[in-house]
Amino acid sequence: MPYRLSIMIAFLLNLPLSLSAQESESSPEKKITFDEHIKPIFREHCTSCHSESDKESDLALDTFAGSLAGGSSGAVISEGNSSSSRLFALITHAERPYMPPDQDAIPKEQIDLVKTWIEQGMPENNGSKIKRSNNAAASMLSASSLGKPDGPPPMPASLLRQPLVESLRSSAISAMAASPWAPLIVVGGQSQVSCYHCETGELLGVIPFPEGEPQSLSFTRDGQQLLIGGGRHSHSGCAVLVDIKTGERIAKVGDELDIVLAADISPDKKRIALAGPQKTVRVYDTFSGELVFEMKKHTDWVFALRYSPDGVLLATGDRSNGLIVWEADSGLIYAELNAHKGEVRGLDFRADSNVLASGSLDGTVKLWDMLESKEIKSWTAHAGGVCSLSFAHNGLIASAGQDARVKIWNGNGDLQKEFQGLAEAALEVAVTGDGSFVAGGDWNGKVQLWPAADPAQGKFIAANPPSIARRAELAQAELLAVQAEFTAVDQAALDATSALNDSKTKLNAAQVASQTATQDLGEARKRSKTLADQALKQDELIQQLEAQLAAAKQERQSLAQQVAQVDSQIATLDSQASTSQAALANIETSFQQQDILSKAAIEKRDAVSARLTLAKAAADAAAADKAALDTKAAAILQRNEQTAATVKSLVEKVSVAVDQQVAQQLAVEKLTAQLQSLTDQLELLKMRANEAKAGQAQATQLLESQSAQAEALKLQLEAAEQAALDAQSQLRLFQESYGTAN
Repeated sequence: MPYRLSIMIAFLLNLPLSLSAQESESSPEKKITFDEHIKPIFREHCTSCHSESDKESDLALDTFAGSLAGGSSGAVISEGNSSSSRLFALITHAERPYMPPDQDAIPKEQIDLVKTWIEQGMPENNGSKIKRSNNAAASMLSASSLGKPDGPPPMPASLLRQPLVESLRSSAISAMAASPWAPLIVVGGQSQVSCYHCETGELLGVIPFPEGEPQSLSFTRDGQQLLIGGGRHSHSGCAVLVDIKTGERIAKVGDELDIVLAADISPDKKRIALAGPQKTVRVYDTFSGELVFEMKKHTDWVFALRYSPDGVLLATGDRSNGLIVWEADSGLIYAELNAHKGEVRGLDFRADSNVLASGSLDGTVKLWDMLESKEIKSWTAHAGGVCSLSFAHNGLIASAGQDARVKIWNGNGDLQKEFQGLAEAALEVAVTGDGSFVAGGDWNGKVQLWPAADPAQGKFIAANPPSIARRAELAQAELLAVQAEFTAVDQAALDATSALNDSKTKLNAAQVASQTATQDLGEARKRSKTLADQALKQDELIQQLEAQLAAAKQERQSLAQQVAQVDSQIATLDSQASTSQAALANIETSFQQQDILSKAAIEKRDAVSARLTLAKAAADAAAADKAALDTKAAAILQRNEQTAATVKSLVEKVSVAVDQQVAQQLAVEKLTAQLQSLTDQLELLKMRANEAKAGQAQATQLLESQSAQAEALKLQLEAAEQAALDAQSQLRLFQESYGTAN
C-alpha cells in the first residue's frame, strides 16, 4: 500500500505538466500571427501615432521588428507574458496613459487576440512557431541570483519523507549534488531524489522522479531550485526543474529517445542543457520548453556537462576523451581541449569562471585556463580513474575515484584531505559551497557524509531511505530496546550507587577506627616514653641512693613489669593499628574500585538516557511523518471520492440527457412528419396562391381601369356641377336684369 500511495502522490505532483501536454495534443491551438491578426489591429488603432514615419515615443507598431524593439522607455511587449507587457496594460486601460488616447478601449475580441499572440511567443507569420511560455515558471524564477540569496539559505520545508521506491539496498550511485549555500546534500536513487541535512544526517524529504533514474543533479546558482536529469535507458530521457523548498515542479524539458546522463541550468535560469547516449547536446528554453539549438560535435556518449558561473561558456565531456567548450548563447565552439587519455567523467568551473576542472578515467585531474584555452595544471588523483569532481567556493576541489577514495585538493594539485569508508569505486562526489561537508557515493550504492574538519566523524545516508511506516517500526523497536537497556543499566547504576554508599559507610567507619587506633598508639607511645624517662631517673636515683637500692630495685622491678605490660599493650595496639591500616587500605581500594564502577554505571546510564531521548525523538518524528503522509493520503482519497461523486452525477445527467435526446428525437420525427404534411399543403396553397395572385393581378388591373373611369366620371361630374352652378347664376342674373323672375 505505501508503494502504491507513493506512486499516486508522484503522479499527482506531475499532473499539471501531463495534463497540459495532453490538452495540447488533443486540441491544437490556433496560431495568432502578427502579419495576419495583429498588424490590422495596430493599423486600425495605433499606427496613426506609432509608425516608422511617425514614431511617437520612438515606438513603431506597423512592423514586426518595430513592435519587438519597443520605444524610448524600452520594450513594451514581454514575450510569453501579457501581464508583464506594458502595451497590453495600456490597450486594456489597466494603466495610464490609456491607448488609443481619448477613446474607449479597443473591442474585447481584438484584446483577446493580442493577449493570445503575446502568450504564444509573438509569432510573426504562418512559418513561425508557437512559443508559449510557462508563466508560473517565469514567476518562480524571476528572482534569480548569481550569488547567495537574501535571507536564510533555501532548505526543504514541505517535502514528504515517504520514498517512491523502498528497497533493501540501493543501486550504484549515479547522481549527487550539494547546495551552494545551505547544509544540504541530495542523492539520486531509484525514481527519486533524497534530501539530507549535512550536519545531522537527517532525511529532510524525498523528491519523486517517476520518469526513471536520476543521472544528473545540479542546483541553480542561488540554491533555490534543483535540476534533475535522467530517464530510462534506451527508452526516454528528460530534465525536470523543481523548487527545493516545496518539491513543486517548475519546468520539464526534453523528450530524448535515451536516458539523459548530464544536465545543467544556466545561471540566469533561462536555458537548460542536456545530453547523453545520443551524442548531441540540446539546449532548451526553460519557460517555453522549446528547443533553442543543438550542438553536434561529440562522437560518443556525453557524460559531463556544466555552465560557467557567468553563463558565458558551456563545457561538455564524452566517453571518447572529447572535451569541448561552447559559447553558451550561440552554441558555437569556443575551444576543443584534447589532453585526456580516457573518458571525461567530471567537469566544473571555478567560481570566477576563468578555470575549468576536468576529471577522467585516465586517473588525472586537469585545470584549464579559459582565457587562453590551455592546460595549466595536471596531476594523478585516483588510481583507476577519476569518476567525479566539484569545486567549492574557496577554490578547493573534491574528487572521487575508482580507488574508493574521496579527496580534497588545492589549486596546485596538493592533497589536503582524504576520506575513507566506501567499499567500492567512488562514482560521485559533492561538496557544499563553503567546503564544510563532503559526500561520496560508490558502486555498491553506499553514500557517506563527512564533516571536512573531521573525516573520522563520517556517517552513512541512504539513496533509497526506508518508508515512513518502516522508519516508525524501526524507531519503535529501537525505542523499546533502548528503554529495556535503560531499565537494566538504570538498575545497575542504582545498585552500584547503593554499593558505593555502603562502601563509603564502611570506609568512614574504618577511617574512624584507624584514627582511634592511631590516637591510642600515640598515647601508648607517649606513656612508654614517660615510663622510660622515669626508669632512667630511677636508675640515676639507684646510683645516687645506694641505701635505697633494695627499695629502688623493687620499685624498678615493678616499673619494669609495668613497662613490659605497656610494651605488650603497645605491641597489641601496634598490631591492631597495622590491621586497621591494612583494612583501611583494602576498604580504600574497594571504595576506589566501587567509585570507578559507579561512575561507569552512571556514564552508561547517561549515554543510554541520551540514546533514549534520540529514540523518542526519532519515534516522534516518524509519527509526525506518518501523520503528514496520512493527511496527504486522506486529501487524495477525499479528492478521489469527490471525483467519483462528480462522475456519478455526470453519469446520471448523461442518462437524463440521453432520455431527453430520445424524446426529442421522437418529437423531431413527429414534427418532421407534420412538416412534410404542411409542406404538401404549402405546395397546394402555393398553387392556389399563384391562382389568387393571377386573379388579384386581373382584379387589380380591372380596379385600376375602373378607378380611371371613376376618376374621369368624377371629373365630368365636377364639370357638370360647375356648369349647372354657372347656368343657375346666369339665370338669376338674367331674371334680375330683365325682370322676368316669377
